[in-house]
Amino acid sequence: MWQIAKKDLYIFFADKKALFLTLLLPIGLITLFAFAFGGVGQSASEPNPVILQYSDLDNSPASAALIARLDSISGIRMEAVDTAAGMENIRKGNRIALLVIDQGLEPALAQQSALPAHLFFDESQAMEVSILQNMLRGMLGQMRATAAPAPESAGHQEPEASNLQMVSVVGDETSNWGLIQAVAGTAIMMLLFSVSAIGASIIEEKEQGVLRRLLQSPQPAFSLLNGKLIFATIIALFQLVVMFLFAWMAFGLPVGMNLPGLILMIVVTALCCSSFGVLLASVADSKRQADSLGTIIILFMSAIGGSMIPLYIMPGFMQDIAVISVNYWSIQGFYDIFWRQLGIEALTENVLILLGYTVVLLTLSYYFFRRKALRL
Repeated sequence: MWQIAKKDLYIFFADKKALFLTLLLPIGLITLFAFAFGGVGQSASEPNPVILQYSDLDNSPASAALIARLDSISGIRMEAVDTAAGMENIRKGNRIALLVIDQGLEPALAQQSALPAHLFFDESQAMEVSILQNMLRGMLGQMRATAAPAPESAGHQEPEASNLQMVSVVGDETSNWGLIQAVAGTAIMMLLFSVSAIGASIIEEKEQGVLRRLLQSPQPAFSLLNGKLIFATIIALFQLVVMFLFAWMAFGLPVGMNLPGLILMIVVTALCCSSFGVLLASVADSKRQADSLGTIIILFMSAIGGSMIPLYIMPGFMQDIAVISVNYWSIQGFYDIFWRQLGIEALTENVLILLGYTVVLLTLSYYFFRRKALRL
């Protein structure tokens, strides 16, 4: 019994790289979630700034005072914009909200009438919008109480504290950002796991002598890598198509809303993820290393890229580094299609970046594969 345990312990500790990667996985996840949920590395006195666009059409002392008070809050950064430009920024996902102050703010504050103030917002950024809404209502309520005379009778009923009108710019009654997040985030993360397993099969075939026999045949050495890439891409396309069809049939995801854009995003996502799987097999020395390294990278990219944790609840610095993740560009592309309902031209940046990742990953794959093939 002890001999069996001793043998397994020897095998476990023999592969130093795999052992290191096995321990690195939980340590890395603990660190990521500590930053994302535990507030590690953040000072309570330095909240992540929320950019609030504003369009002051009133140009009164009252509107200037409101903007100045908002700008004095450390967690908010005010940005003056034209109303049309501000709305377009929200639709494209560049900003989350726009405060429009129409004419007549001072009389409305004094007369206890409806306030000419609208907060246009992106409903998918629920947490940040809620913070802005509460701050604005509180400030408008204080300004109303200061500007209005005291009620003459005890039975006098004041209107609601702010009467701030909330208007959702992105999404309609048929849209469900939670469904889009669940489908896109999960589909891409699981796709990465699938292609990493396909890539790891290259290592198995190398260990079985397939690569050595291939090098002795008229076939070029890269034929094994190219064949696996084609296979992984086809499987990735199939998996993504099935996932979106399931979301359409089970939950009503409107896949026909922008079918050319959806097909384009599926193709470039499949290519990019397949390239990652091939690179993983080219870098790792053993299947155990490939499994551990693949799991670490996939969970890291999924955590910072928005597959596991919605971006809006992450600290600012994690949102900044999310752009290095394949998941981020794929998920944002699907958001542009289903949530923001943008045309295919709006996907240009996402598509080009994913194709750029594909080229880089394949270049590295061929480089490392060639080095290892020459050692056989």
